[in-house]
Amino acid sequence: MKRTIQILVVLFIVQVGFAIGMNFYQPQNAQTGGDDKLVAAKTDKVDRVTIEDSEGAKVVLAKTGKDWKLPDQDNFPADGNKVDGLISKLAGLHEGLPIATSGGAIKRFKLAKDDFERRITLARGDETTAVLYFGTSQGTHQIHARRDDQNEVYAVTMGSYDTPAKADDWIDSTVLQISPDDIVKMDVDGLSLVAKTVPAPKKADVKSADKPAASENADTADQQKAETRTSWELANAGPDQKLQPAAASTLAAMVAKVRISSVLGTDAKPEYGMDKPVLTLSVTQKDQQPVTYVIGKGDGKDGDYTLKLSSRPEYFRIAGYTGKQLVQHADAASLLVNKKDDAKPAP
Repeated sequence: MKRTIQILVVLFIVQVGFAIGMNFYQPQNAQTGGDDKLVAAKTDKVDRVTIEDSEGAKVVLAKTGKDWKLPDQDNFPADGNKVDGLISKLAGLHEGLPIATSGGAIKRFKLAKDDFERRITLARGDETTAVLYFGTSQGTHQIHARRDDQNEVYAVTMGSYDTPAKADDWIDSTVLQISPDDIVKMDVDGLSLVAKTVPAPKKADVKSADKPAASENADTADQQKAETRTSWELANAGPDQKLQPAAASTLAAMVAKVRISSVLGTDAKPEYGMDKPVLTLSVTQKDQQPVTYVIGKGDGKDGDYTLKLSSRPEYFRIAGYTGKQLVQHADAASLLVNKKDDAKPAP
């Protein structure tokens, strides 16, 4: 009898827990009774996105042709994939069942026109297609939202981190990147480094009988592409100077793949440290004029560096570790073979 009572108590607790869980769990799909899109209008022709936050920050993203720009930043290139991703995410949000509908709830969830966490305006030409408000969070990946033409409050899968309202979060950080294979010359720290095309080391042949025909054809094509490689030489080598080709290749790769973290404008400022640059590097690409890279390091505690290219009017901020690595790898001591190391017998 006692054991029967214990079993019944356990079953009762399980049923109560299941009922509570069902009351709290309301997934966003058609079964909840609301499958309407939060953005009612089509978004495929949206060419302007405006994002505002609670602190007064505002960023405008405008599409020109196929490219997204930042019009308030002199039409600096924006990260098109990121913008398209945001529009796609907004277009995929469903309303589900409303959490609240009163004016008091709109203010409580920070969805009012004068009190919100984010306000996003989507437009096509001169026509506004949607205005969305995002407010307080509900859980880790959900946030309260509403359309400006409704009082209904919904919980949608979104986060404030998806919609930053600062231009630096939307710039194309790869705008300065080039192909390392296109770099033919670098002048730095008194050294003139020249890229030469040399035969690639031959790989050991594999008997065709041991390989299928399709694989052999693919290997032949790959071999044709890899018949040559780029090696670096020191054009102005002194009597005791010997270049480390691998070090030059590393420097070229770092310069080619540099990423920016923000656009500082076109005016030079003392805090950029450009009057006493920590690095001056000239880079020449195939069939192009040389471009000078100048890096400055201010006295600020953030550890970031300032980068200026002779081919562009802007000053850029690059991350501290990026600037530090460039300065270290562009030093003559890193590029040349150390006399002591050169004197060591081969192992």
